[in-house]
Amino acid sequence: MQTLVAETAEDVSKIAFGFMASKSLFAALHIDLFSYLSNQPKSEQELATAADVPLNRITTMTTALRSLGLLVRKEGKLANAPASEAFLVKGAKYDFGDYLRYQIDGQMYPVLQQLNDAVDGSLDRDSVASYANWMSDPEQARIYSQAQHAGSLGPGGTIARLVDLSDARSLLDVGGGTGAMTISLCKANPELTATIIDFPNVSEIGWEYITEAGLVDRVRYIPANALQCEWPTGRCAVLMSYLFSGVPEASI
Repeated sequence: MQTLVAETAEDVSKIAFGFMASKSLFAALHIDLFSYLSNQPKSEQELATAADVPLNRITTMTTALRSLGLLVRKEGKLANAPASEAFLVKGAKYDFGDYLRYQIDGQMYPVLQQLNDAVDGSLDRDSVASYANWMSDPEQARIYSQAQHAGSLGPGGTIARLVDLSDARSLLDVGGGTGAMTISLCKANPELTATIIDFPNVSEIGWEYITEAGLVDRVRYIPANALQCEWPTGRCAVLMSYLFSGVPEASI
C-alpha cells in the first residue's frame, strides 16, 4: 500500500475537499444517477429529465463527478466511468452503492461531527454510542447490516480466493454481521461449517441471508455481544473482519 504524503498547498486542498467529493458521490447515489446512465449516455438535459432533477443541479453534480473520474463524456454525452458502471449501478453484480449511501453517508458521516470534541477530550462519554447501543435499535441495525452485507460480498469473495481453507472444517466468525464473508468461504469450501457471533438484531437479519444462500445446515449464530459472551473453542479458523477498529483498545 502506497503512503500518501502531502507536499504542496494543492495536496492539502485536495484532502480538505475530500468531504465534498464524497458528498457528491453520495448525492448521485441518492437520486440513482449512475443507473440512469447505465449503458446509455445522456446529455445533461436528458439526465435531468430522467432523474426529475432541475438541470442546474444536474449540471453542478455531474461536473463534480467528472472531476472525480466517476463520469466521462462520450460523443458529447455523459456516461459512467468503467468503475461506476461496475460498482455503482443498482442491481449490478458488484453493486455496493447501498453500502456507501446508507452506511457511510447515512450513519458514519454524521458521527464525524463529534470528531473535534473527541480529539480534544471535550466530548461527553455518554454522547458516544457503542456498537452495542447502535445495534439495539432494530431499524438502525437493519440499515447498517444490509449496507455492510452489500459492501462485504466482494471482499468475501477475494478472501475465499486468497486463503486456503481446504483443510479446515470449522470457522468462527467474530462480529460476522450478516455472514457475507462466511457465505463466501462456505461456498468456496464445501466441507466448512461456521459459527457467527453478532448482536441479536444483526443475527436475525443475517439468518435471512444464510437461509437465502442455502447454508442453514452449515452455519449457526450466537446472538450476543462478542465482547461479553463466551467464544466456542476447537475451531480450525477464526475470522475477525472490520472488528479491531470498532472496539476499545483494552478490549482488543
